[in-house]
Amino acid sequence: METTLEKIERSYIKLSLGLLGGFLLLIVICWSGWHFYEKWQAQHLTRRAAAYLSANDFKSAALTARRAFQLDPEKPAAARIVAEASERAGDRTALDWWRKALDLEPDSSSDTLAVIRCALQSGDFVTAEKTLAAFGGHAGGTAPYHAAAAQIAQAKKNAPEAERHWAKAAKLAPNDKSYQLQLATARLASLNTSERDSALSALEELRHDKKWAPPALRALIVDGVAHHVDPEHLRALAKELQSLPGAPFADRMLYLEILRELHDPDFTSNLTVLEKEAPSKPSELASLLSWMNKNQMSLLAIDFAKGLPNDVVTKWPVPVILAESYGRISDWAALERLTSNANWENFEFVRHACHARALRGLGRDVESRSEWDSAAKNASTQSDKLSTLIQVISDWYWTPEKTDLLWALSKFADKKTEALHTLYSQYADANDTQGLYRVLLRLIENDPNDIDVKNNLAQTSLLLNAQPDYGRKLAEEVYQKSPDNPLYATTYAYSLFSKGDNVGALKVMSLLTKEQLEQPAVSAYYGILLVGAGKMEQAQHFLEQGEKAQLLPEEKTLLDEAKRRVRLRENAASSVGQR
Repeated sequence: METTLEKIERSYIKLSLGLLGGFLLLIVICWSGWHFYEKWQAQHLTRRAAAYLSANDFKSAALTARRAFQLDPEKPAAARIVAEASERAGDRTALDWWRKALDLEPDSSSDTLAVIRCALQSGDFVTAEKTLAAFGGHAGGTAPYHAAAAQIAQAKKNAPEAERHWAKAAKLAPNDKSYQLQLATARLASLNTSERDSALSALEELRHDKKWAPPALRALIVDGVAHHVDPEHLRALAKELQSLPGAPFADRMLYLEILRELHDPDFTSNLTVLEKEAPSKPSELASLLSWMNKNQMSLLAIDFAKGLPNDVVTKWPVPVILAESYGRISDWAALERLTSNANWENFEFVRHACHARALRGLGRDVESRSEWDSAAKNASTQSDKLSTLIQVISDWYWTPEKTDLLWALSKFADKKTEALHTLYSQYADANDTQGLYRVLLRLIENDPNDIDVKNNLAQTSLLLNAQPDYGRKLAEEVYQKSPDNPLYATTYAYSLFSKGDNVGALKVMSLLTKEQLEQPAVSAYYGILLVGAGKMEQAQHFLEQGEKAQLLPEEKTLLDEAKRRVRLRENAASSVGQR
């Protein structure tokens, strides 16, 4: 009896364990199956997203690839598609997605270049340079590394440095025609005749390559315009460019512009063709209307738009271009009608700004200020909105409003550098030393090692007598790092002069070459220092040379005072001579 019970008990135990094991196995199989399904689904969605991207359906490509990335966040392929689709659609989130792709595959040169390219497009030099520095740790000296360095140099308008890096990239990868194209384009600006001729020959060769013909032709056209080549040759190049298979609308617009410049009889017929085709795509219609505005054809643009269906002219970005058309001809009543009862959806902040412009034009200043406040408040929450609003009002001569927007934009990390540099240029054009000083204080926080920023901050600090001891410290640091730079030497010399060390100031200036002292900006300060030391006759020439410089108001005051002292000395000497 016991044996039978034991057997039954063991059978139950075995059965229970078997059921438990089977259940656990089922869970494992289900989990593995679901995990496998997610992986498969992610791959499937990634392939579908790639197909959407190939068809230029950027919205579908981005949405599909985002879902694929959610299912499998360890694979960079989906992130790359989102990044590329966003970049091609003009979406500012592209940089974030390229970063995600690079984080997943740190050694990828293509992802590195994409991060740098996107960062430069948004003016984020800090991100671009940090990415390049990290890239150099494992790819320094490679062709992609030099290509990235060249892009940064170009963005900083350092043409010689860019050309040097493109040359190294082309040498390291002689079969990569993209580097050949970039090198040739960079060398078009060379003063060396043989280098320039070589660049033109390279572009002519690439012109006959199916893949590289479009960028090569564009480079030849831009160079031809800059160097005033035969207009008929430019016409032929532009005609060839716009006739290439799949030529973008921008290339056709370029051909139209050249026909207009040449007063070519074909201009009208080509414009008519584009007017018939442009309404099919809002971006192309906006491009055509914008071109009309810039070429004093705003009335024509308005008449053309009036003949189009309402659902065509209300699609973004057409409304804002039409608003600009009315603004250019000062038809404030029409602009007010266009913007008062409309709905620009995600761009309501732009509508409020355009409505404010119309109301200001009609003399309704209180209402205009209210509309503008709505626009600025709506845009202040996102850097992209602020950038868009700044671009919209850039030709309105609303300087105070633009300045406020730029300062607001400078609070966003991704736009800080771009905004501050724009502010710097704006204050420099206005000869506003206090504004420059304010910007420089922010710039040195952003990059404490920028030697040019340190020098300019030292200069403005001393001119305004704002934290002069700090300014003198910066001036000395900069001079010690690069004593041969005449501008740095001049700032340091003036810092010594500002605390009464005339001997030390002139000693620093005496180390500069004759050619350096003849630079107007340097001459102005040298003349001032010489007058301070009582060397009036020697100062005369440099003060006259300094008048050619673009001086800040405080510098002009110093120069005028020095000239006044020289005249007083001359008058005193003349009086003595007459006696």
